[in-house]
Amino acid sequence: MPGMLKAAALSLALTATLIAPAYASPQTEAEMSMPQPAVHTFTSFDGTVISYQTLGEGPPVLLLHGFSGNAEVNWFGPGIAQKITAAGYMVIAPDLRGHGASPVADPDAPWPRDAIARDQIALAKHLGQKPYGVVGYSMGALSALRYHLLSRDGERLILGGIGDAAADEANTDRNTAFRAALDAAIAGEDTPAAKAMKARAKATGGTLEGFRAALAARLYTGRDLLETFALPTLVLTGDQDLDNGSGPKLAEIIPGADYVQLSGTHLSAVADPAFSEAIIAFLNAGR
Repeated sequence: MPGMLKAAALSLALTATLIAPAYASPQTEAEMSMPQPAVHTFTSFDGTVISYQTLGEGPPVLLLHGFSGNAEVNWFGPGIAQKITAAGYMVIAPDLRGHGASPVADPDAPWPRDAIARDQIALAKHLGQKPYGVVGYSMGALSALRYHLLSRDGERLILGGIGDAAADEANTDRNTAFRAALDAAIAGEDTPAAKAMKARAKATGGTLEGFRAALAARLYTGRDLLETFALPTLVLTGDQDLDNGSGPKLAEIIPGADYVQLSGTHLSAVADPAFSEAIIAFLNAGR
């Protein structure tokens, strides 16, 4: 596809993604009456203050949200975190650096390499316990891969909304399209992608500058490195989600990984009840 047409197609796809509803589904009355998560902060490896939420008791499960989201939008609003805790786990859900309640002091300053993954290493050290399971969605799944690559911690790895593009270190198309949309929004342009980014920042409490800085943390992990992963891994993608490549093909790269197909697009697949069910079943299989 010629460069300009390819960029336009990516821009339209990203716009559709970003203007999708922030919450996968409304909570039921029973879910709303459940115990509320506790909000905490800690100081990460380079002095950045990171906000995180905890809920439940049991083996700790780290939940990493997607780009331009936050823990509330990705995990608590749809009731996913609550279902995991009801199954006997403690969830730990940070607002990733540059998102939600974890702003950076100077978004224009270069981030340390693997900053988001290293934040999770610092969080585990702060809590004094390593996660039993790590669950990531979209950029959160990319970060989960980086976290395991650096720490080799965790007994179960669950990757949602990500495919074999995660192994393509040379492909910068998605980051480039996000950056173009954010630059347009910061410049005050009135394009659909720019308006979508502004709406997303408003909905999640993030900033355009923080999102742009976070693109530095959307790092891919080469096939040769993924082939060294030795822990049970589950990949989940919607049947209409090719935003980050093929989920089944990613599962073929990671030794012994399982794949579960969900119903929906990149954003709507988290509303499929099978998403929470598959996460809990996979976590339970290791206990």
